[in-house]
Parts: sequence; C-alpha cells; structure tokens
Amino acid sequence: MSSSPDKLGSLEEVGIVVGESSPSSFVFSVHPRLSSKVPRWEYIVAPLEDGLVIAQVRGVASYSSLLRKDVDYEVLTRLTQKLVEECKHWRHAQVIAYVDDLDTVQQSSYTRVRHSIPPGTKVYLAPERLLSEIYSGKGKRLSVGSLTTRPDVDIGLSVSGFRRHLAIIAQTGAGKSYLAGVLIEELLEKGGTIIVLDPHADYVRLSAASDEWPHTLSKRVYVFRPAGSKVRYPDVRNVRPLSISLRDLKLHELFYITGVEESYVNIRKAVTRVYKELKDKGEFSFAELIERMRNLSSDTSDAPKQLKDSAAKAINYMERLQDLTILGDKSFDVRDFLRPKTVSVIDLSGLSDRESDLIAYFVLKEVFKLKMLPTELGYKYPVFVFIEEAHRFIPPPAVGDTYSGDFIKKIAAEGRKFGIFLTLVTQRPSKVHPDVLSQCGSQIIMRVTNPVDQRAVFEASERLGHELLEDLPSLARGEAVVVGEVVNIPAIIKVRKRKSWEGGADIDVEQLLDESLKEFAENEKNEIEWLVFEQKSEPP
Repeated sequence: MSSSPDKLGSLEEVGIVVGESSPSSFVFSVHPRLSSKVPRWEYIVAPLEDGLVIAQVRGVASYSSLLRKDVDYEVLTRLTQKLVEECKHWRHAQVIAYVDDLDTVQQSSYTRVRHSIPPGTKVYLAPERLLSEIYSGKGKRLSVGSLTTRPDVDIGLSVSGFRRHLAIIAQTGAGKSYLAGVLIEELLEKGGTIIVLDPHADYVRLSAASDEWPHTLSKRVYVFRPAGSKVRYPDVRNVRPLSISLRDLKLHELFYITGVEESYVNIRKAVTRVYKELKDKGEFSFAELIERMRNLSSDTSDAPKQLKDSAAKAINYMERLQDLTILGDKSFDVRDFLRPKTVSVIDLSGLSDRESDLIAYFVLKEVFKLKMLPTELGYKYPVFVFIEEAHRFIPPPAVGDTYSGDFIKKIAAEGRKFGIFLTLVTQRPSKVHPDVLSQCGSQIIMRVTNPVDQRAVFEASERLGHELLEDLPSLARGEAVVVGEVVNIPAIIKVRKRKSWEGGADIDVEQLLDESLKEFAENEKNEIEWLVFEQKSEPP
C-alpha cells in the first residue's frame, strides 16, 4: 500500500504533523533547512490508514519565542547575533484528495477524507509522477501550461469540463486573451468547432501561419467582418464577408439599431406601416425605405397629419442605416461558421456598440436555432463560443439589457443540453451579469487587484477559497488559478507559450517613443535643410 515505509521511503520527507488536525486540513512543522522547499501552493502527501492524502500548502508561518515584537530593537540585535534560537516553521495544508495507492493513481477514486491525520505523521513532497497523473486525467485534455511550483508537471484541462461553461477573468494586461488563444489552439487541434466574438480583433491573427502554428491549422481559421468596416488588422488572411439584409431585420431589431425607443410610439407606427408594405413586396433597399417614408410624409400623401409628421421625424432615424456597415444585400449563413475543425472569428472591431451587439445577437440566435434541430437537420458537433469583453454583452441588471444578452443567458442556462459551450473572457467580472457568471462551472482567474471584481469572482465560484482569493493580486503575468470542472483539483499554473500569432498584446510604449524621437529628428533635419535652401534661393 502507499502508506508502507518502502514506498514512501523514496519520497523526500519535509515535515511532521503537529497540533490539531481535521479531515479537511492540518498543520505540519518543517525543518528550518527545508523551509524553502515547501513554499505556498506546494503539494505534499501523508499516509492515512491504507491510502494516501494529497494536500496543498495554503499557509506559511514562522515563529520565534525570543524575537517578539515587544522586545527592544537593541535586544533583538544582540539575540540575532548570538543565534540563540532557530525559528520554527509551520505550514497549513488543505486536503484536496485521497487516493487508494500511490502506484495506481489513475485507477484510484479521488474521495473525501473522512478521518483526521494523527499528529506525528510524517509529511512528504508529492512526487511529480503523482501530480502528472492527477492533472493529466482521463479523456481528451487541453495542454495549457504547467504548475507554477512544478514546471515539469503539465496541466491538461478536461474537454468534458467545458460542458458546464468557463470564465477567464483577469485585469487588463494579465494575459487573458493570450490564454484564450491557447485554449482555441488546443480545441482546434482536437477538431473543435469554435466561434469567437472579437470586439478588438485580438484573435484575427490566428489565421496567419508561423513557425510553430502550421498552415494546416491557420487555414482552418476564418475571419468574418462587415465590408468597409474600419478594422484593426486589414491585411489578415481568410477573410469572409459578414452582413445582415435589411429585409431580414424584424421591426424590433430595426428600431434597436436605429435608436427608435419604445416611447416613440407614433414614429414606430409610421415606420411599421412603411416597413410592412416593403416586406410584403419582397426584396427592398435602403433607398426604397427612405423614399417610402418621404412619400408618406409629403403634402400629397392622404395619411393623417400626425402620421405625416411622425414619418418626417422617422426619416432622421432611418437615415442612420446608411452609416451601418453590417447591412448588406443578403444575410450571413450560420452554416458557414459551423464546420468541424474550424475557428470562425467574428471581427467586431470598428463597429458601434449597437452594431456589435446586433451581430452577436444574430450569430448566437442562429447557432442556437440550428443546434436545437434534430441531428440530421442541424449540426451534431459541439460548438465552443468564446465571448471576449463579455461585460459588454451581458451587463448586470442595474446597467440594462442588451440584445445579445438574452441569448447568452439562454445558452448559459440551456446550451449544454444542445452542445453549445460558453467561454466568457472579461477584465470586469463585477460588470458581468451575476446569473451568467455563476453558470460557469469552471474559472481560470489571473491577476485581479480591484476589490469589487475580487468579490464578484469569489461570489461566482464555489471552489475559490479565501486563500486563493488573497493570492490573485500577486499573480505574475501569465499565471492563473484554475478551479472547477476542467481540473480534478484546483491548480495554480503558468500558461504555456502560444503557437499562433497574438493580436491582443499591449503596445510597446518604449519602442514607439524611440520611433517617435527618430521621426522627429528626421523631420527636424528636413525642416532645417529646407530653411537653408529657401534662404539661399532668396534674391539679394
């Protein structure tokens, strides 16, 4: 058994259980010379009955009975010079699993510990092969990085865990979009169907090949964007048109995109009359819509005066349609997004908030409708939807509703039954609808320093303890806490290097300032040369 001396003898002993223990936690004393080997978040094991307890160090403490805070500084100086006492080092460990046998971890059941570890029990550093087996798990896994305390232990996220949805949370600059790119790479390699709502063009460069991101994968990434929109990266590959036909807009959608509020009752009546007449005749253009509105408002119209006046006012709102880049001759076909081993990036950069919201609404609505159909009529493979800047699409009730928010809530509540799985990416969890955030069964949380956002994260996650919450502000760029369905037990990881091109990185301010100085010096030189030329050219 794992508790036998011959099997644990090969492990490094680091401490002894002391004081009071419980089935969920215990304290152990560490030899001073070994203290550096047992930092916070390190993994340790201890024998219990016929099995093995796996625990994680959550608290680190040192104590001296002589070097107390009430002792004068001069006395402290003399005491430290004489080295009359070695500090005592303690660790508080949180029990995370119990396995039957060290050699058969994959076959063991990760059960809850029902008994406390007796004081005097020896504690050992967990072997890397044990941690590797735990975090590699069963089934398809997404390789996202390694443990921060054990760089040689790879972390694989369970694909099945995505069925309960995922939230990636971090403040700006912590690496959340970079991490989302890693997940997209992994899902694509495993045949996933992925849709990305991309407000800032952070993912469009996935379509470009690199030394590590081969053409065979990059060519499976398609960028859908409205023609003529002012995009961030105009030169990306695999671009496809994205538009909505004016005729396919329902009246409430038309009112939303043009800003005709519910209180504008008479204006809505005028638009409704003209819009229904045009839809009954078939295809129609923006020009025809405006012409009909003008005819209705003209002196020669036989309409009542109030309707004429309302039609005249409605023209100002309907003319806004001319500036919208999302309108086209025909609407997109959702089946263009839904193909095996394909990433469809919906490039929303350069669009207004309402345009972005309406595009997201149409995409999610059509995906949901298709996935609800019987397998032979719809799309049978799972669809992974990544929503960057999620707080823009699903704000809390106090802020108000968005069009796309209704379908995001619907997918969060019912999507897993039909094979639609959400990944929400946000730097402001406090500005995301709490009901949707709480539906995410897994969270990957990077550096978060805002107390309001920390509280929102804690309230949304059932598995994020206070110790993990306290560490969020100190996480380095690229480090993350992973909890929930995608991992067997919580982990603090270092995200691996991406294979694809990154589009969401911060600008290099220092480099740009250097280039600015260089351009200034060149311009100044040209101005001086031109001034000298002009002076020489002047007649005496």
